[in-house]
Amino acid sequence: MEDLVLLGQSMEKLATDWDCWRFLIDERAVAMEIDPLGLTEFAERCIDEPRKKMRVAVIYTAENVSRLHWIETFLQNRCIPYRQFSSFEAAKQWLMSTCS
Repeated sequence: MEDLVLLGQSMEKLATDWDCWRFLIDERAVAMEIDPLGLTEFAERCIDEPRKKMRVAVIYTAENVSRLHWIETFLQNRCIPYRQFSSFEAAKQWLMSTCS
């Protein structure tokens, strides 16, 4: 959970400092262990208006994309543009598409 909070803070700082709101994160080697309650607590504390301008694409292994699909749904239901991919090309295409 601490790593997730630090990642969110780093992204917010980069976005503000560089006026860059699109992120591609490679988490294929990360052991993602978060439960819905933990993500809810994180969102309640950390997701604010500036982050809603962000667009985040995360690359997972195919296994983790299917195992962690609920994270994408959770964040999209809170109007956070976040998508999970198992391919860099698909993630890049989504990141570079016009924001809706």
